[in-house]
Amino acid sequence: MKFFLSRLPKILLGVVVTAFCIWLAIRPILGEQDTWSQFGKEFSQADYTGIPLILLLLFIFYWLKAWRWRLLLAPVADYKPMRDLFSPIMIGFAFNNVLPLRMGEFVRCYVFGKQQNQSMTMTISTVFLERVFDSIAILIYLAVGLSFVPPREPMIRVAAWSFGGVMGVLALGGVAYLIWTKPMVAITEWILARMVFIPESLRNRICRMLESGAEGLACLKSVRLVLGLLIISFVKWLLNGAIILLSLRAFHIELTPIVALTLLGAVALSVSLPTVPGYFGVVQAAFSTTLAGLVTNMHAVLAASIYYHLANFIPVTLLGLILFNLSGISLKQIEDAKDHEVELEEAPLADDSGVPRP
Repeated sequence: MKFFLSRLPKILLGVVVTAFCIWLAIRPILGEQDTWSQFGKEFSQADYTGIPLILLLLFIFYWLKAWRWRLLLAPVADYKPMRDLFSPIMIGFAFNNVLPLRMGEFVRCYVFGKQQNQSMTMTISTVFLERVFDSIAILIYLAVGLSFVPPREPMIRVAAWSFGGVMGVLALGGVAYLIWTKPMVAITEWILARMVFIPESLRNRICRMLESGAEGLACLKSVRLVLGLLIISFVKWLLNGAIILLSLRAFHIELTPIVALTLLGAVALSVSLPTVPGYFGVVQAAFSTTLAGLVTNMHAVLAASIYYHLANFIPVTLLGLILFNLSGISLKQIEDAKDHEVELEEAPLADDSGVPRP
């Protein structure tokens, strides 16, 4: 409870962002005659035969995520993707869908730590590394999509190339972090220490995340291992792009894979915003804003976004909650562990000599 109370402003911000995104998503169809009956008609005329394929791709997506986690944990122990890792991953994503502030990431690490008798610090470091690899793949896909998507106006092409360039630089920054971890951490901490306008608690949190990632990367000595992690990251997000294409085509929206890559990047970035549990609103806003001008039937776009969202949300949440119920771990244990983490976060960050950092 202490954790949620300390994060109440962020929770309220998530509500505001969600409300704005819902308005952004439905704005293109507001004011049209019989708009809601037309919206319902899109669902009645949709082709749902692709659901089994979507579920298969979704399973492979999370199986690849478990396999990648196995590679990240390889220096610690040889875990089996399905037996040891799949369950904590699904539990974590289920809790992300029902609890605010991405609590699922903590729940995943806690469940894995309890089941495998591993420390939270080590586990969290691997989850942070997953973010790095995912960010590289998503940003590169978004850069490619923005660079080649058909523009509505000449200026959009310029903006797309500019934004794509920024995304490429950020992706290269992620690669640099993977290769030259310690120098990158040291430089970032030096810069943050001089940004007095950033709250100290946020600076401390960023430094801890970078250091946790550095601890995990210190174990990744093999170039082959890092290459494998990158390949898996690109493949699994490509599968998510395929799910987006199938969702659009279910509502008779025919777009190229390049557009799907752009939409994939937009959706992935949108769910990083502060929002209510389940990412409702932000996913729909990503679909509507990305496809505006490329698709004339915005009722179908909104319907496809809901279809895509629920095709992910329902099976992941149900399976994750079932696996959590079978884990033998209680919500009270997780709440107590999270409250304890809040106390540690509020402590000043110290360097190796024990002197708090500025």
